[in-house]
Amino acid sequence: MSIPRKIVEQVLDRDNHECVIAGPNCTHEATVADHRANRGAGGSKVLDSPECLVAACGIDNGAKEDADESTRADLVRRGVRVPKASTNAATRRRCAVTAVAYPDGTVWFLLPTGGRERV
Repeated sequence: MSIPRKIVEQVLDRDNHECVIAGPNCTHEATVADHRANRGAGGSKVLDSPECLVAACGIDNGAKEDADESTRADLVRRGVRVPKASTNAATRRRCAVTAVAYPDGTVWFLLPTGGRERV
């Protein structure tokens, strides 16, 4: 199951095609939309909404789930990773109320419409 192309383009445009994860091996050029909350095997389309996604480079998209505990804690602190709730709908709501700290230091709430609102 993949994220609809229209939503991927919306997320990449919102984030100026720059990787929001910004890991140590980051290319900085975002090419994919990354789920803030892991969908797990198969997951739910409910989490394919713009507020649940950030732009990412291919390297960081793959490395995020394999990150060590310290890196994962930093991703959660920055809002780039959102812990799963009891249901996918609850996880989506959690994404909506968890702001994201971007690499440039700005902090935003991500909106289901594909935009963002500065905190």
